[in-house]
Amino acid sequence: MTARPARPSPSFEAGEHTNGSPLSLAIPEALVEAVAERVAEVLAERAPTASDGYLGVEEAAAYLASPKSRVYELVAAKRVRHYRDGRRVLFKAEDLDAALSVREVET
Repeated sequence: MTARPARPSPSFEAGEHTNGSPLSLAIPEALVEAVAERVAEVLAERAPTASDGYLGVEEAAAYLASPKSRVYELVAAKRVRHYRDGRRVLFKAEDLDAALSVREVET
């Protein structure tokens, strides 16, 4: 039977070592830069992409931070200018912005 690791005592505070001294970790600057560059690459890969300035339904939904069904609702209600390429529905970011600004709420 393997022993379970001991749990910290209830007096254990986050950021403190079990002997009460502050816990610290030296991270080389080169490693921080490498991690930052990789994070930037991953975010760029996940960002909505526009080919020729057009966004597909998924990209438009990501741009609006809404589900795809909301994008289809805007199209059905003719609240957003859209373009068709066969069966594909395409949008320009400025048209999405314009559709939202029409309903801008005054405070």
